[in-house]
Amino acid sequence: MQKIPALILGLFFVFSVAQGKPIDWSDILKSTFEFTRSQLYVQGDMELLDHYCIYKRTGYFYKWELHYKAEVRCPGWTNIIGTAKNHKNPTTAEREATVDFVRKVIAAGIVTEEEALPWFV
Repeated sequence: MQKIPALILGLFFVFSVAQGKPIDWSDILKSTFEFTRSQLYVQGDMELLDHYCIYKRTGYFYKWELHYKAEVRCPGWTNIIGTAKNHKNPTTAEREATVDFVRKVIAAGIVTEEEALPWFV
């Protein structure tokens, strides 16, 4: 019971001494948004089976946990899209999307298993 007045007095002291400029919430929200966007959405290019390909990875929340999904496509070569979802590791999502793309390309008869073997290791 005696701790409550001491706590109130301590909070009063902290807030009366800490007088500075007001917090600019727009700067905080902007930096938080930029960081979140840069971590949750990544797009890039790569060479896959001697062709130019692009990958895209996005983060999303599932059951209060951060998960990633990814897709790989080679626009000048084929319309096949490799996908992966529900991964907790962003690198794993990209790797599984690449492997899915390679499997689909083999199934379509575009490349042989021997040509694609390095992508399964």
